[in-house]
Amino acid sequence: GDVRVPVILISIDTLRADHLPMFGYNKVDTPNLDALRRDGILFTSAYSHVPLTLPSHVTVLTGRIPPANGVRNNIGYKLDPNIPTLPLALKANGYTTAAAVSAYVLRGNTGLAHSFDSYDDLLPVKTGTPIGSLQRPGAATVQAAEAWIGSQGDKPYFFFLHLFEPHSPYEPPEP
Repeated sequence: GDVRVPVILISIDTLRADHLPMFGYNKVDTPNLDALRRDGILFTSAYSHVPLTLPSHVTVLTGRIPPANGVRNNIGYKLDPNIPTLPLALKANGYTTAAAVSAYVLRGNTGLAHSFDSYDDLLPVKTGTPIGSLQRPGAATVQAAEAWIGSQGDKPYFFFLHLFEPHSPYEPPEP
């Protein structure tokens, strides 16, 4: 029969593979990532086409490199709504699509929200913080993701979760 399983794409911005136990690094514990790795597929040869948050994520979501998708930097570029994306392809095949992002550079009006039924980019505003540096704690983004996913029941869905904590300024929660 027609089996459509949930698809969840998790991006942890600027997380270094060479600093993860699954790649042999032993100076940190990542029990949740390790559990996900045990139940998933570990890709060992994945490379970013551009070292910038917005164009890199647009590349992942479109399958097109920056010259072909038109988004070359974090600021001053917008994804053309006529460019096909993974969430639009899944939506055309009966999936509900949503995202929750943790950084200002991935806000919906960059053209990303167009591809999703729901796009949560609510970021706290901090006085004295440059707008491009605005971010929300990953725990808050995960809460938004869990609430949306929990409301889907047995419907097929695609969810894009973006976390930003490893990014500078690096301010890890205690302990």
